[in-house]
Amino acid sequence: MTSRLEYISKSIPVSMADDWFEIANASHFWMQWRMKALLRYKQLLPPASSRVFEIGCGNGIFMEQLERHLHYTVDGCDLNLKALDLAQPGKGRLMVYNIFDLNPALIKQYPAVFLMDVIEHIDDDITFLKTATEYLQPQGLVVVNVPAHMYLFSKYDDAAGHVRRYSKESLRNAFTKAGIEPLKVFYWGGSLIPLAMLRKQVLRNRTEKIIEQGFAPPNALTHALLKGVMNVETFLPLNPLSGTSVMAIGRKIQTT
Repeated sequence: MTSRLEYISKSIPVSMADDWFEIANASHFWMQWRMKALLRYKQLLPPASSRVFEIGCGNGIFMEQLERHLHYTVDGCDLNLKALDLAQPGKGRLMVYNIFDLNPALIKQYPAVFLMDVIEHIDDDITFLKTATEYLQPQGLVVVNVPAHMYLFSKYDDAAGHVRRYSKESLRNAFTKAGIEPLKVFYWGGSLIPLAMLRKQVLRNRTEKIIEQGFAPPNALTHALLKGVMNVETFLPLNPLSGTSVMAIGRKIQTT
């Protein structure tokens, strides 16, 4: 366990497969693809050297990516100790923290909060998003990534603890209901849709190693090919019309 881990809240069970965090390392094509999708719109994000907050930081890979690519200091929190144990020390704080505790020292402290593949695990995603905005400075940003399209929902989603998958419209509506003005909502991973449909069929009758079989490339050659597909799609000037994930960047609506 990292010595930097701060226990601000009690750790509680979360709806997330622990083995996912062991597979989702910095070299995994999907983790790199997600970051490339975000960097396409880095002009909307806070400037370099900002201190931002990642809610549901898990094993800390995205925190590392933000620090490396955008030069942020990232404070991260999660309630999953097994995931947090995998996180490496960074420039920011690493906390066992429940955002519903509304710790006064953290409220209204950040220009942006990131929830990367988090709210699909939450039954009441609207309330969770509303609570996340309490940590924002005025005009602060919310950045969310979620899996896309209910027709792709499979045994993998069940094993991963997903409650739902989203469309651009449903994610935009969730933002609006949570008091967040959507600035950009877009699909990514369009090239992965056939693989997600194949995964749904292959895993239909599987009873074990579902996360490994559904998320880990079977060999180095396949992984290299998937990275090649990633490079082609992210090189194109436009986002795909559909995808296996949908990302949104929004601004907290100020109330008087």
